Formats: sequence, structure tokens, C-alpha cells
Amino acid sequence: MKCIHVDNDRDLEIDTDGDALVLKSAGRKTGSVPLGNTERIILHGDTRIQARALAKIGSTGAGLIVMLGIKHEPTVFLPRAHHDASIRLGQYHAHTVHRLQEARLVLLAKWQSQVSAIEGALQHQPEYRLPLHAALRQLREVHPHLQTMSTLHAMMGWEGGCAEIYYQALSARLPPWAGFERRNRRPPKDPANVLMSLSYTLAQADAVMSAHQHGLDPDIGMLHALEFSRASLACDLIEPLRAPIDDWIVNQLQTGVFAAADFAQTDTACQMSKSARARFYQAWEAARPPWRALLDKECQARTNRWRAKPCVT
Repeated sequence: MKCIHVDNDRDLEIDTDGDALVLKSAGRKTGSVPLGNTERIILHGDTRIQARALAKIGSTGAGLIVMLGIKHEPTVFLPRAHHDASIRLGQYHAHTVHRLQEARLVLLAKWQSQVSAIEGALQHQPEYRLPLHAALRQLREVHPHLQTMSTLHAMMGWEGGCAEIYYQALSARLPPWAGFERRNRRPPKDPANVLMSLSYTLAQADAVMSAHQHGLDPDIGMLHALEFSRASLACDLIEPLRAPIDDWIVNQLQTGVFAAADFAQTDTACQMSKSARARFYQAWEAARPPWRALLDKECQARTNRWRAKPCVT
């Protein structure tokens, strides 16, 4: 399955011709892209899209992701819906009755991914062994505490403590020019956080589409509370993916895929250049398949688990 990425800072129009998308500028055709085997279309910039093109995209089952502004806020147009409503009934029941248990599973999976990422870094980057060993020791010390917690508030506090430990280890692995001290966003203020924000945004869009395709409601999470305009289940789903994505970002920065010159820094924000975004999307598509496969696996597991806890008898 392929992804079509359109990154445009000029006046561009997208139309359709048969089974292909047609790109036009100032009314003149500038290119075309076959829609066959397309899973996602990602749009950046000032682009107009004809209604018939939207209909054609929808008929293929592809998802459409529109990235807005320097914050890269995504608007996701979902592919065909899953029509088994009993799955969503089971999800609503789980949110009401089993939410604490489900939230603990999310946090355990996230903790394990953080530990695995640091263990992997120790094998490949032994020069950072002191901060990495310290982080591993602290994460293992706090691990048993999660099982004793009986409120979401306490569990979220535990998660915040783990994140602080984990980010200390991550900071040690990132090059100094990446400017990473802690997680920041909306907008990100350093190159590392720019890459993290864009990566997490794309992962969350994938999580929304995977949940939707498995018949789940992307807005009804377990760890993340219900909140207007937030896909809380998608937020839950990507928590265990953050550490593997961070590991990939470290590799991109250490191997020179991105450099300081690819980012423009101001007092309030940091932006990635258009040419760097093109390299980013190429690298992201190469790295993405196992992450999407994990999302699909987790959505299927939730579907099976929540069906086993029916809300009606």
C-alpha cells in the first residue's frame, strides 16, 4: 500500500481523471498520480480539491490527511466505515466498566517500550551507558507501583514520572544541535521536537484510521479521557509507539538524514524546511509498516477483548 504526499506552497488544485488524481496549477495540468493501491493521501499547503476527487478517493477506501499550519494540526477524512456496531457497544461498555484495567494495560505497554528502547540503545550506543543504565534502573524501580494504583489520576502521575526518566535517557542520545531538553509542542521549539511532533501526528492519524477500519470509535479512549476534538483511543494506541519512533528519530539525526540547516529557529517556534519534509516523508514511509502493523494488531486485540465483555446479555 502506498502513500501520496503533496507538499505545496503555491496555488494547487487536485482533480480526478479516471483512476488517477490530476494536479493543476493556474488551471494547467502539472502532473498525475494513479490512485491504485493507495492507503493514505497527505496534503500540506494551500491546496484546493474538487468534490469529485474527494468522491474518488473515498471510493478507493483511502484516507485523506490534511496538515494545517506550522503546528501540523491534522484533519483526517476516514475511509469506509466498519458497520458492525456491536464492536462499538462493547467499547462503550469497556470504557464505563473496565476503564481502569484497560488504562493500566496501555501504561504497561508504554513502559515496556521505553525499557526496550533503552536496552537497545545500550547495545548500539554503549558510549551513553551511564545515563541509560540510570534510566533503566529507575524505570524498573517504579514499575511495581503501577499495580497498586486505584485511580486514573495516580496512574497518570506514574506515567509522568516514567516520561521524565525516559526523556533524560533520550536527551543523552540526541546531538546537541537538536536542542532537546524536554517535550514541547504547539508549536515545537527545537528540531528534535519538530520531528517528534510530526511523527506522532502521522502515527495518530494512522491510529485513527486503524481504529475506524476495525469498527472502533477513535474518540473513546481508556487512558485518555473524553475531550472535545480529541481522538482519545488513537492517543491510547500510539503510547507504546512513541519510544520506537523516538529511537528512529535519534537514528535519523545521528546518521545525517537531517542537519541543523534543515530547521529555521525563532524565539517561539522551530520549523522544518520543505526539502527536509520531503526527506522526512520518504524515511517515514520506509519505517512505518511495522508500526502500522502493530496498530492493527492492537485494534484487533481490543475488538476481541471488548467483544468478550458484552454490554448486553
